[in-house]
Amino acid sequence: MALDMKIGLDAKKLMRDLSALSEKEIPTAAANALNRLATGARLQIQDRMKEVFDNPTPFTLNGFFTRPARSNNLEAWVATCDYAPKGTPAIRYLGPEIRGGQRDMKKFEKALSAVSGGQYIVPGKDAPLDQYGNLSRGLMTQILSRLSLMMDPTSNMSTKVIGRLAKRGKNARGQRSEYFIARERGNGRPLGIYKLLAPGKVGEIIRFVPRPPTYKAVLPVEDIVNQTIARRQDRVVQEEIIKAFRRRGLK
Repeated sequence: MALDMKIGLDAKKLMRDLSALSEKEIPTAAANALNRLATGARLQIQDRMKEVFDNPTPFTLNGFFTRPARSNNLEAWVATCDYAPKGTPAIRYLGPEIRGGQRDMKKFEKALSAVSGGQYIVPGKDAPLDQYGNLSRGLMTQILSRLSLMMDPTSNMSTKVIGRLAKRGKNARGQRSEYFIARERGNGRPLGIYKLLAPGKVGEIIRFVPRPPTYKAVLPVEDIVNQTIARRQDRVVQEEIIKAFRRRGLK
């Protein structure tokens, strides 16, 4: 699902613009221009994210990177990060924002499949959200642990511990709370994950939804890249020519 966009320039026009330089100077000037254009395009994508997304995380903003050109390889690229050491690569959830359509199931949703019936999730009305408006990683880990859904069995709370703490009206952190699955009357369909906040008081932390969320394309990456290059190419190339002339004077 990775997205790679080659930074392309009009080769004839570029060579015509660079014709004032020597044969040795042209590859360096061309590579520098390509890299500046690629970086500029990536930054424009970030700026658009800040406009269309509500307080995007640094991880999301850094979902694109540039592969630089070199004097012996005059190709620069703007590409999506398709690997994340922890969690889901940004392109997995940015894809629908770029192309429109339904998003893939997230790692946390897959982990909850055993209790959600394979449904998708959205934050419940009582969910504590982080500064970016998302369910925090710590909260998701806590929920998986309480529901014994952690991949590492040693990270799950044992039934013995749950029973002992339930008698005390406490959980592992000494709080009067516990997570449970709410179900629809009659058919028993899982509705979401609720938390006992106090005696007789519960909060909706996660709501299950049967269909994947659908998005409109609000981040037209290819258009952003092409428009940035068209707008900046002439100026950037001319600036690199001037830099080459200045380097001559320093020799």
